[in-house]
Amino acid sequence: MKTMIYYFSATGNSLHVARKIAAKLEKCTLVSIPEVSDSGTIMTDAERVGFVFPTHYFGLPPLVSSFISRLKAVNASYLFAVATSGSNRHLSSAIRQAAMLLTKQGYKLNAGFHIDMISSYTPLSDLPPRDKLNGKLEQADLAIEKAATAISIVSGNLEAEHFWLPFHAINKYWQQKLLPHAYRKFSCTDACISCGNCETVCPVNNITLHEGKPQWREKCQECLACLHFCPVKSIEFGSHTAGRKRYHHPQITYNDLISPKK
Repeated sequence: MKTMIYYFSATGNSLHVARKIAAKLEKCTLVSIPEVSDSGTIMTDAERVGFVFPTHYFGLPPLVSSFISRLKAVNASYLFAVATSGSNRHLSSAIRQAAMLLTKQGYKLNAGFHIDMISSYTPLSDLPPRDKLNGKLEQADLAIEKAATAISIVSGNLEAEHFWLPFHAINKYWQQKLLPHAYRKFSCTDACISCGNCETVCPVNNITLHEGKPQWREKCQECLACLHFCPVKSIEFGSHTAGRKRYHHPQITYNDLISPKK
């Protein structure tokens, strides 16, 4: 069965999940959603189609919503979605949102999974100690393996999000009222070395360097890839990230995330 997995990953959690699932499947291709986000209608003839993405503000990132709305999976008989987050399915509407978007397209989401990983949203909280972080990622790998097995046998396992409705409302409010202004909350300290990592790692090409310093524009997804991959921690978001640790999945590198752009 030909499989296509579309993923969006800012700090590596979702790319790690996508790779682990792909390793269990034959004839599987991974495609970065940001790399095809400007392609208009997305066509695939794969029989099994999957989406792997982070949870932003308890729901879908707008980049993923837009992508799903433009997908034409003409031969798909099995569609699945995997949401990564720093919490669990009881604090999410992401899978339900994906299912509703696919329904509008005339498709059915056959399976949906949540993988509890490390939250990279450091404006809200700092990272856990290293031992707890590693332990949580080990548990995540077990959950990924379970999901990958279900996907490999095309199991119709759609994990419930019992409180999806209020979290969907929060996600919608964020997209409409808060996200358009998020770019204004970024700042860069004098520690900046003008390496350009932030410009390159941004999934929507929203950052440019002006006189060697990053400038953020209005297409920001608030994914914080720029913040986490700054090698000298010179990028801050709001007033709470200073002094807090940075994160990327330990098995995913900066080059892994920018490689589709090469």
